[in-house]
Amino acid sequence: MEHVQTFFVNIESPTWLLHVSLLLVAVFFRFSRLISVRNLDLILLLLLSIAAVRAADAGKSDVDVAAVSDTASESEDPEAASVEASESRATELAETELAEPEQAEPGARWASLIAVGISILFVLRLTFDEALTRRPRLEQNLNQAGLTFLFLPAFSILMAGVFLKEPPGRNLEVVKSGAALLDRQETTPPGADGKQVTPPPTETLFAAAATKVTELSGRTAIEGWIARVLVVLAHTALILGLLYIGRKHFCSTQLGVSMSCLYLLLPCTAYNAHELSHVVPGACLTWAFAMYRKPAVAGVLLGLACGTLFFAVFLLPLWAVFYGKKGSLKFGSSLLGVAAVVLITFALTSENADSFVSKLVMTANWTAYRLFNAAEPLPDNAIGHVFLRITLAAFFFVMLVAMTVIPRKRNLENLLANSTALIVVAQLWYPDDVGAYILWYLPLLLLVMFRPRLDRFVPPEPPASQASARRPDGKATQPAGSLSRVTLYN
Repeated sequence: MEHVQTFFVNIESPTWLLHVSLLLVAVFFRFSRLISVRNLDLILLLLLSIAAVRAADAGKSDVDVAAVSDTASESEDPEAASVEASESRATELAETELAEPEQAEPGARWASLIAVGISILFVLRLTFDEALTRRPRLEQNLNQAGLTFLFLPAFSILMAGVFLKEPPGRNLEVVKSGAALLDRQETTPPGADGKQVTPPPTETLFAAAATKVTELSGRTAIEGWIARVLVVLAHTALILGLLYIGRKHFCSTQLGVSMSCLYLLLPCTAYNAHELSHVVPGACLTWAFAMYRKPAVAGVLLGLACGTLFFAVFLLPLWAVFYGKKGSLKFGSSLLGVAAVVLITFALTSENADSFVSKLVMTANWTAYRLFNAAEPLPDNAIGHVFLRITLAAFFFVMLVAMTVIPRKRNLENLLANSTALIVVAQLWYPDDVGAYILWYLPLLLLVMFRPRLDRFVPPEPPASQASARRPDGKATQPAGSLSRVTLYN
């Protein structure tokens, strides 16, 4: 099995996981205030990250074994196939005697159970985040200079690992789809079994832009190089979003650097650092919250997030209620604009009407959210059990209706906590690698962990309302988003 490495260090190694955990505890754990929500969030996030890495590594091992078996069975030379089977059997027996792999499956199952259990705890914590009215300012164990020193090599090492590692096949397919969009060529349609899915339109647009820039610079468009650059740009955009929110909304550059450091040093980030589909949704959502006072811009960013994975569609009713009647018009108009661009993208890469409809239906991967599949037996894994997924799906839609219909205070802290909770539950009933897509919501979870009081960060008001909003003494009220540190941290 091929291990995920960063500078020749196995990400899933228990020794490396222990060293990274001790580093994060030393930097972010508040020893002077042991009983605090910040410490609880940090411990849960560390356990979730480690459990997800261990579970994903065990799942990858099973996939590699299945791939080797398929290769041997499909060999045209029976004699070669028998020799390969004998060698494989001998290797399997040797590994069984030395490593006792029968203990790996229960360990992987427990890791998956722990990951799902901690995710459910995070959902409960996010649901009651509104009740945590006191948000004292808790400094990190390193000052801003030390955090900056830690941030720079962490970012450099992680991005260098992206360039050193061979890009995943899915990223290469995205680059090919972007090149086909520029040439207005037909791309390979998805198969009837649903296993072959058209690359997401948002990633295709980004790949097309990167390919065009490469061509304009006079260089040959290399698919592997473009795929790596796209991943680095996605991570960079996400980190810049965290820094912007920390400086603009949290009134603290140190908090922005702290959130960025924690994001870069978590094991789940290092394990999935090269996966474009894991990073792009988080980057779009982070900047959507950064630009929450501009409904049109936030609508474009959420539309791009919907163009990567279907789960972001469930956030649209929540944001529309947040903006109200007038703000939701701009928000909805920008969403329609993004949808029009997506349709044009499909039209330019479709040979005929049937291909266009096929891409329009299958790109969102509707079959990924199916709850029943009679053609395949239930997996021998408690996480993949159909009844657990049905329960989580029902709980998700109950949460969505409650957060949208029940009147709540329209402020940024409620929007942030509710959006994060919905994404956590949505990826729990996702059938492929349940609970493993932590990077979908990791930046939003970091914002919830480090945020100050955001109850006065309300939706933007029309100009007429802002002009008439004055205090009894005749002076204009202070606009939301420009509050002082004394107001935020209390």
